[in-house]
Amino acid sequence: MAKHIPDIIKVVLFDHDDTLVDTIGTKWAQHKYVAKLYYDKELTDAEITEHWGKPLPELVGLLYGTDDVEQAIKHNTAHHQEFEKVLFKATVPTLKHLKDAGKLVGIVTATTRFSFEHDLKLHGISPELLDYRQSGDDTLFHKPDKRVFEPATKWLDAKGILPEETLYIGDGLHDMKAALGAGFNFLGVETGLVTARQFATAGAKSIPSIAHLL
Repeated sequence: MAKHIPDIIKVVLFDHDDTLVDTIGTKWAQHKYVAKLYYDKELTDAEITEHWGKPLPELVGLLYGTDDVEQAIKHNTAHHQEFEKVLFKATVPTLKHLKDAGKLVGIVTATTRFSFEHDLKLHGISPELLDYRQSGDDTLFHKPDKRVFEPATKWLDAKGILPEETLYIGDGLHDMKAALGAGFNFLGVETGLVTARQFATAGAKSIPSIAHLL
């Protein structure tokens, strides 16, 4: 069994951005590029950090300083292939390891279905490795609101799996708050903006990266 995952756990759900793929490294550059090209705005790391983790429609409005969110998304999407997310080397081996151990595996992310499906195809993540997929388009709620997990909880209920038999792994404190609120277990990964000390201060266990599950 994977390290850090108790035997009681039947389902392991992952966040996507900065948990399974490196998003900060490329998508921050993309946001800065779009902000400058279309809005003549010099976007700073501090501004991005303040709003990072919010759903894309809300994020682009805040970062680009515009109320025309639909157009902002179009500008952003037009350049998404110039700034591709990078798959962490341990992602596929970790998913395979969990599947081989008899766990159900899924992803619950705030990223749009368009971006999420693109990432899965780009990085060759086989559909057989994922028992559940949920994007930001599948719910009106977003982390840290625990209701973001309502679709996942319905799926778990249909399989007779309890929330306490579910582990959510993510890189943010908003991931932690939502997961614990839904009755799930939580494990942090330090590949985003939250440090081991910050996770510990919040009362959460964490590991440097998903590679440490192997």
